[in-house]
This record gives sequence, C-alpha cells and structure tokens, in this order.
Amino acid sequence: MKPGKDPVIVLVFIALAVGFYLYNSYAGKKDSEGAFRVVEVIDGDTIAIDDGKGTIVRYLGIDTPEAARQDSPGDPYSAEAREFNRKLVGGKRVRLEFDSEKYDVYGRLLAYVYADDVSVNEELLRQGLATPLFIDPNREHRAEYTSAAEEAMKERRGVWGALDSIKVPAGNGVFVVDIDNARLYEGKRVVVKGKITRVRKSDKALVLSIDGKVDVVIFPDDLENFRFFGIDPASYYKGKTVEVTGRVKMHNGTPGIIVNHPMLIRRTG
Repeated sequence: MKPGKDPVIVLVFIALAVGFYLYNSYAGKKDSEGAFRVVEVIDGDTIAIDDGKGTIVRYLGIDTPEAARQDSPGDPYSAEAREFNRKLVGGKRVRLEFDSEKYDVYGRLLAYVYADDVSVNEELLRQGLATPLFIDPNREHRAEYTSAAEEAMKERRGVWGALDSIKVPAGNGVFVVDIDNARLYEGKRVVVKGKITRVRKSDKALVLSIDGKVDVVIFPDDLENFRFFGIDPASYYKGKTVEVTGRVKMHNGTPGIIVNHPMLIRRTG
C-alpha cells in the first residue's frame, strides 16, 4: 500500500475533522465571554438556552413558586416570579457559573445566572419571589442569597407579604382531589382539603394529619418560614379545615404532601 493511504490514519483524520466541526458548531453558539442566549423562560427559576443542545438551566440556590401547568396547580406568586425572571433574562445573553454539581437528576444544567452583570438568582430572592434552597454540596453563594432573602422578609416583599393578600392562582380548583384517592396521584401536584385531626412531632419533621388519610409534612428548616408569620403550625392548624397544594409522596403506605411555606397550607374553616 502506498505511503499516506494507511486506512487507520485516514479514519483518525476523519474523526478529528468531525470533532473539530462539532466543536465549532457548539462554540459558535457562545460569545467570547462564554454567555448563552436565553430562548425561553420556563418559570421563575428555569430557562432554556441556545447552546446547540436545547439545554434547560435550573437556577442554583433558590426555589421559586411552582408555575401552573395544564396538569398541575400553581403556587401563589408563580406568575410574578416568571415575569420578573423574563424581564431580567428574556432574549438576553446570560453568563452561567457552576458549583460542585453541574447537572441534577433530571439532566438540567445547574447554574448561578448573571444578566447585565446582575445576579438573577439573588434578585429573585431580594424581590421575595424565591426562597433559598441550598442542597449540598452546592453552597457557593449561601451568604449573599441568605442576605437577599432576609432583605425581602424585612421589607415584606412577595411571598413575605401579608398572608391574607396572597392569592391562590385561578384554576387551582380543578386540581382538588378526594383525600380517599390521594394515593392514586403519587408523584403529581394536587390540591387536597380536609380537617387537621392529629399532629405528630419529631426531630425529623412536624406532621399534620388530614382526617388520618393524608399527611402534611413540614421539615425543621422550613418551620422558620411559618414562625415569620407568627404561626406555630402544631397549634395553628389543629382542628381546622385546610386547603393544601403540593406533590403527593407515599411514606409507609400513607400519602403525604411536603409544604415549606404557609401560602401552601391555608385555613379555610
């Protein structure tokens, strides 16, 4: 065989050429500062970027109210959080900063997001349209985010305003399910109604039982959100009829809903 016609060398050359082409196709989506254009604002803490792969970005360190969807009820202030996020990043190039973990279990890119040199995550907290959510090992901006949330609480912004001024999204009523059938909705977000007939306390959680059929679970770290409004959940909800919004999870054969803010469990009687 003539020199230069070795098939292995030819294949290597082709592989390098293809790799170079793909790299340039990908890199061409970024500007010189490594920023990406936002092509969709999905909700308050989730966006889609034009990186050539249709990547979804989930904001690190915060949690905004769940947006209403065709198959899911919404949380109060979810529309406001999405709109504020859109004003900050919609159609713009954003810079992404990463922490210890780059992806979550859903394959979403995890990032601290900056637009026009503004920390988007932090601004959502400062406006009371998000609450801090620190999951190990991603804690790079814990101090700044905690401070921003404290400012929102002090100024009574957004989800930290008066509870009687917090409005339930229109349309949530269609997601009310019978508590006898709550287990059939495991993994789905629903609305349940009933009377808190029992309260159980432990170091792991405070559990409010709705008619002995559905548990409302409040973890210790979230109790401060209730105390901010002067609420001791153990006494405030006991014996009262409530409306709860959240995702159904099964535990020891009983359906339960985790709540982290009093806007998700409202006394109705």
